[in-house]
Amino acid sequence: MDIGCVGGLICYEYHMTLAKAAMAMLGEEIHCAVWPGWWSLDRHLGGKRQDAGSPDCDILPAIREYALETQTFVISCSWYLPESEIPDDLKEEMRYNLAAGGSCIVSPAGLFIKEPVFEQETIVWAELDLSERRVAKAYFDALGHYARWNVFQLHVDRRPLEPANRREGKISPPVDYSAARIQELAERYEIAVAKIESLLNALEFNRKVGK
Repeated sequence: MDIGCVGGLICYEYHMTLAKAAMAMLGEEIHCAVWPGWWSLDRHLGGKRQDAGSPDCDILPAIREYALETQTFVISCSWYLPESEIPDDLKEEMRYNLAAGGSCIVSPAGLFIKEPVFEQETIVWAELDLSERRVAKAYFDALGHYARWNVFQLHVDRRPLEPANRREGKISPPVDYSAARIQELAERYEIAVAKIESLLNALEFNRKVGK
């Protein structure tokens, strides 16, 4: 069964603006967010401590804003690992365990369909109505009527990377399917058509005068 276009990012990729814009450009409909748990912040992103349900966790605004910006359903998955499950020989290394849970589901309007679940192992699920995306986009579409392609452009290189590239000759640039490029080509086409029409009119005029 086709469930739509699914994408995903991990952890602090949600604070990388261009990565989020690229995902939206690729037509994402359902987004999977992966986090190592839930925490509270002490002055900066590096100052974390486990705090299940803390409103000061940057996950909370990140996933809701992602859904709102991209009009996608966000399935946010946060790790849960109780202290009792940590092996004795790893307790020292994992003394900063942040795995308090927090998995949840957010609608394209940035609202919770399923609230975050903490301190328990469970499956968070919901039935999604993809028509909600169309309603959200009708009001705000960052790649549609709210876009400013005349000012902003993002180029995404989707060519596969190789450890060693032995191909010779010039590598062709990736095909640009952005709205700005399409608009540019359309304007060039209109100019070319106008020039041809002008030339044909001039030829017709000369023909009549020559008679």
